[in-house]
Amino acid sequence: MPSHEQLQQDLDYIAGAVRRRDRPMGVPAIYFLWAAIIAVGFALPDFAPRATNLFWLAAGVGGGLLSWWLGARAEQRSGINDRELGLRYGLHWGIGGIAFLLTALPMFMGRVSPQQGGAGFLFTTGLLYALAGVHLERPLLWSGVLMLAAYGVMTVFVPPYAWTITGVVIALSLVWAGLAAQRALAQDAGA
Repeated sequence: MPSHEQLQQDLDYIAGAVRRRDRPMGVPAIYFLWAAIIAVGFALPDFAPRATNLFWLAAGVGGGLLSWWLGARAEQRSGINDRELGLRYGLHWGIGGIAFLLTALPMFMGRVSPQQGGAGFLFTTGLLYALAGVHLERPLLWSGVLMLAAYGVMTVFVPPYAWTITGVVIALSLVWAGLAAQRALAQDAGA
């Protein structure tokens, strides 16, 4: 007779196989968290450039850890433990963290200006979000596409307050994604 733990793993596997067609909408609290972080962090280069690097260091690491905790808590509350999906999330965002460090490397070495480095971060983030939208949570695709478009606009035109405007647009797209995730969760709970 299988152990309780083996039985739980088997049930989690079956539930995961049944739900494979359902793409996760994400955890609303994570969307709202990053909407706030991005709205503030993207405005800093326009209004308080000296605080930008320290903010992103703290908010990036702290927000990542808080996102991990919120995701784990939501998974636990749902009663489904999909280790494969958790591993995909971990690999995606972990590789993203490495990409951010590599994006920062030319700035740390003095090979690019902070403006060019910031645009590089926007490109890396846009690509990371867009790919997360393709492989993990569809609403992130649109935030990623907006970031990539903002990178193009900032690179070609350099409009005033571009960082602030970009941050507000991305934050709004993340709030929209969070609201959509809340609606999907409410529908699932009602079904």
